[in-house]
Amino acid sequence: MVSKKNIKVIATFVSLVLVVTAVIFFQRIDEKVENQMIKIDKEMLRMSSEEVQKLKTGDLIFRKGYGMVSEWVSTFLEHGLYDLTHVGIVMVKPNGVFVAHALSSKQMQINGVIIQPLHEFLQASNPENILVVRWKKYSSTMDSNLWSSVNTYVHEKIPFDKEADYDDSSAVYCNEMIVKLWMNELGLIDPPKNSDEKKYLFHNLSVLYDPSKTDIIFSTF
Repeated sequence: MVSKKNIKVIATFVSLVLVVTAVIFFQRIDEKVENQMIKIDKEMLRMSSEEVQKLKTGDLIFRKGYGMVSEWVSTFLEHGLYDLTHVGIVMVKPNGVFVAHALSSKQMQINGVIIQPLHEFLQASNPENILVVRWKKYSSTMDSNLWSSVNTYVHEKIPFDKEADYDDSSAVYCNEMIVKLWMNELGLIDPPKNSDEKKYLFHNLSVLYDPSKTDIIFSTF
């Protein structure tokens, strides 16, 4: 006869299996929906060549992605002025404009910090939800330090932090990487004074487009 203790263990195990299965199923459905929507809007122009030419290294580019996960993040986690769910750093090279950002995508087989061509970044962006800002105190003298820091993330293959744990330095999510660079490497953001400030700093994209500290370079809003 199975004891009550063993029944509880079995029930817990079965529940865990069901939850994991549901999460995997949801992720696959969401990725399928996201991929379909990206294909539909693939040829849509997000930024003109003239607008792209205005971009500089250090600009921050925000987007809202496709799919149910982006909708959930937008609805429950982000409460800023704009409907946005992801952010990257504009990096201008002689051969084009790129975006450095922390991303997790099974579809693209990406898990961590990448330097991606701008047009690829924009293709995964909802055309009506794109914002580019420039920090007032950012200067071109910071470019080399920024490039060095971003390349370190890429070369060390720092993975994407799905838990959004800003105290875990072994993995990073999109705005966590930028906040840490802006705070520790460039001195553009002051360190938080307490745990509440720290939580707000790392869990709100709006910190990175604060109107008092940034100028809008491009917006579809």
